[in-house]
Amino acid sequence: MDYKNDNIYYNWNRDCKCGHCGHCRQCIICPCGITGPTGPTGATGATGPTGATGATGSTGPTGATGATGPTGATGATGPTGPSGGPAGPTGPTGPTGPTGPTGPTGPTGPTGSTGATGVTGATGPTGATGVTGPTGPTGPTGATGVTGPTGPTGESGPTGATGVTGPTGPTGESGPTGATGVTGPTGPTGESGPTGATGVTGPTGPTGPTGATGPTGATGATGATGPTGPTGSTGATGATGPTGPGGNTIYLATDQSIANNQYLGLGNASADFTRNTVVIAQDSTIVGLAFSIRTEILDANDTISAEIVRSTTCGDVLIDTGIIATVTGPSSEGARNCCAFVSADYNVTRCDLLSIRITRTGEQGALMEGATATILVNTSA
Repeated sequence: MDYKNDNIYYNWNRDCKCGHCGHCRQCIICPCGITGPTGPTGATGATGPTGATGATGSTGPTGATGATGPTGATGATGPTGPSGGPAGPTGPTGPTGPTGPTGPTGPTGPTGSTGATGVTGATGPTGATGVTGPTGPTGPTGATGVTGPTGPTGESGPTGATGVTGPTGPTGESGPTGATGVTGPTGPTGESGPTGATGVTGPTGPTGPTGATGPTGATGATGATGPTGPTGSTGATGATGPTGPGGNTIYLATDQSIANNQYLGLGNASADFTRNTVVIAQDSTIVGLAFSIRTEILDANDTISAEIVRSTTCGDVLIDTGIIATVTGPSSEGARNCCAFVSADYNVTRCDLLSIRITRTGEQGALMEGATATILVNTSA
C-alpha cells in the first residue's frame, strides 16, 4: 500500500517492512522516499540545522596503578659497644672518628619510549571512559545529495577499534603538509631503578664513663715573707738643671699594662697615639723628661725607654723628638732600678700634641704595673 502525503512516502506491506530501506517497523515512516529515475542535478539546498548532541556516556573505571619498584635494602646497624666498668677518673676526650663515606646513589631507571602518533580518525561520541580503544580509520566522504528534511537523530554507533601502529617508515622528501594524525597513547613509564643500598655505618666507639669529681684540696698556707734585701747605695746627685722663665709640668701615667710600642696617656695606654695625647697651651721649651717603670722586674740585659712623640697636624703626622729616658736592668725587689731622667732643649708650639712611646729590648712582655712619666716645660716669656 503506497501513497504520498506532503512529500513523504508511506509504504506498508504484509511484513510491516519499509519497501525501500528494509527496516522492520510497525507503521514505519520512511524518510528515504521511493527511488525514481535520476533527474538532472538541482541547485544545492541550504544546509539543514545541526542535529542535537548525543548524551555523554558514563565515565569508565580508572585504570589500575602500576606497581612501585622495590626499595633498596637498608644497611645493617653496627653493634653497640659494651658498657664500661665502674666509674673512674675522667679520661681525655678522644678525637672524633672520621665520617663514613656516603653510599652511592642508585641508577635512574630508563625512560619509556614515546608511542608513535596514529592517524586521526573521526570523532566518535563520548562513551564510557575506560581503557582507550584504538581509533578507527576515517571513512570516505560521500557525495552530496539533494538536501531533504532533517530526519530524527539515529542511535550512536560503537567506536571503531584503533588500528595497530605500524613501524616508522624512512623519511621521505618534503611534500605538502598532511592532516594531523591522532595522538597515539603515551608509552609506559619505565620502572624506577632500585635505590642504591645505604653504606654500612661504622660502629661507634664506646664512651668512657665519667669519673667522679675529686674533692677540692685544702688551700695551702701562705708562705713566710722573705727577708728584706740590703738597701742599695745612694747614687751621686745630678747637676741642677737651669731654671726657666716659667715652668710647667705635664704628667702622664696609667695603671694599665703597656705593651711594646704603645703610647702612655692620662690614665690609659694603647697603640693609638691620638687617644693618649696632651696639648701644649703656649709656645714652650721641653727641658726634661722623667720616667719610671715602678716595680717592673728587669734582667741584666733588659732596657725600657720612653720617648716624647710630637704632632703638629692634630695627630695625622708623628714626629720623634729624640728626647728619650731609658731605664736599664737589672731591677728586682730589694734592688730597684726603676727611674731615668734626661735633660732636653726642644721647642714646641701652641696646640702641638704630645705623648710618650714605650719601647723595650730583651724581655718583650708588657709592663704589668703600667708606668708614669713627667715632662718638664719652660714657657716663653
